[in-house]
Amino acid sequence: MAAPQTSGRFPHLRRKWFEDTTESLAILLEQLSPDIASVIPDDLGPYDLVAATALARTAQADMERQEIAFVAGDLVRLAGQRGVRAPERVGEVEGLWLALRRPTERLLHSWWREPLGEGLLAHWAETRAEAVGWPRVHQDLRERWSIDSDGIWRRGLVSSDGPGEDDWHGYFAYVEAHTHGQEAEFARILVTRWDGLAEEIDAYASECAAELAAVPHLMLVHRERALADALTTVVEGNLESGDDSLPPDLRANLESLRDTGLAYLRWLKDEFIPGLTPLERAHLALDSPEAARCEAYLRKYTEIWCAPGDPALPTPVFTEEDYTPLKQAERPREAVPKWMSMVAKVFSEETQIGWTGTVGSQPWWLYTVEGGLESAAARRFKHDGQVRIGHRTSDDPHDVVVGFPPTDPDAHNLIMRFRYDENDPHEMCELLVLARAGRAQLGFLVRGAGGEYRMLRMVSVALPPALRDSMRMKALRQLDAMTDGDASGYAALIAPEPDDPAPSAAGASEQRPEGAEDLALFSDGLFPREGTLF
Repeated sequence: MAAPQTSGRFPHLRRKWFEDTTESLAILLEQLSPDIASVIPDDLGPYDLVAATALARTAQADMERQEIAFVAGDLVRLAGQRGVRAPERVGEVEGLWLALRRPTERLLHSWWREPLGEGLLAHWAETRAEAVGWPRVHQDLRERWSIDSDGIWRRGLVSSDGPGEDDWHGYFAYVEAHTHGQEAEFARILVTRWDGLAEEIDAYASECAAELAAVPHLMLVHRERALADALTTVVEGNLESGDDSLPPDLRANLESLRDTGLAYLRWLKDEFIPGLTPLERAHLALDSPEAARCEAYLRKYTEIWCAPGDPALPTPVFTEEDYTPLKQAERPREAVPKWMSMVAKVFSEETQIGWTGTVGSQPWWLYTVEGGLESAAARRFKHDGQVRIGHRTSDDPHDVVVGFPPTDPDAHNLIMRFRYDENDPHEMCELLVLARAGRAQLGFLVRGAGGEYRMLRMVSVALPPALRDSMRMKALRQLDAMTDGDASGYAALIAPEPDDPAPSAAGASEQRPEGAEDLALFSDGLFPREGTLF
């Protein structure tokens, strides 16, 4: 068992990790968009931190399908005196979004974008407040980062009375501070002299994702949490098995150690960890063998299908909502890429069935709508933020129906079904990508007067947390069954044939709608009345 770290080690490791992370992202921004990097302001704190936060929030805006003109305006406000006219920024945002379709940094994969954007913003606010105070930080959040008072409050970007990074305590230090001292010495004796206990605790702490293990200060928290959890479990077991035969002083020590261990775990869960940034909390959530296998499958998937340098399928970044503030000459072409047209032709033959896939690391759904009521409903879809997603039982979250709430006038005019093949290792990892990202890019395709397909609208559909959990466990079960629980064998299942290209238009067009014969199961309104989870 490694020696416990001192409390001063945590803030040092934390600051070093954030510095390294923001430096690499700032360099990446300069590579992907020199124009945006050149207008990063110098009056909001360290350049690397501001540049990395701007990149992360722009990537998050792409995942959330925010209107590109609004994102360009946000960058203009952020630049301050270095800003230029918003229309000039639109082209730069478009170029950056397209470059991010094939991310070269792990933290820019789709399932990390929200934690990264929110996490770096929280770290910027925390760091900036140390220099200028929270009132000035709140002013900058409103005027420069385009976050209103409600957004500031919801994110918790305020002064806190809770423990900060300098208040970190390891398990033994916490026990010493909250007991008479002999309990801490007794706990050390248990770890060092109980045969095999130290090795078991190390093994227990090591059952986490490599993404967590690569963050030193969070691995410190995880190991101390594992140490406290394991020792508390051992002490509770001894108290239960000892009955009344334990000497009074030993029982008193064990009870004190048990209570203090439980208090330490509560302190971590309820006070210390909530005070960390969303990015750090997302890493700490990868603390189980199941999470480790999920991340291992995702690593194998991205190594093959999201390799740096490989081109991603072309995708539009504009929607009709974006056109309003632009002049006619500034508006993009409406025709969709060829591969999307091929998908539309195939799936337009099937009622209610949509296409599922990934572009780079982003989950995408495509759905072909007919003119009239269906296209009119598509134009309204998600305008008020209300979306209904359902599936039949907890065993089939890979097969979902998406539509309007039942009280909406268009509830029966737009009913979409998206299904991932549970026997396909590639599609099961795409389901895992969807579960981890928490949202899909939904594109509505419609045939134009000349027979060409165009993008009617693009929206981002967020998934309910319970559905995400069901999807993740479904994908993990299926992938474990295909690989016997060994993620190292997954690459062989999804590797393209030697002569085949990476994800191609041909591959997209050949995917046939599955389960069309099961549509009757969903024919009673939008969702079946029995067994629906959402």
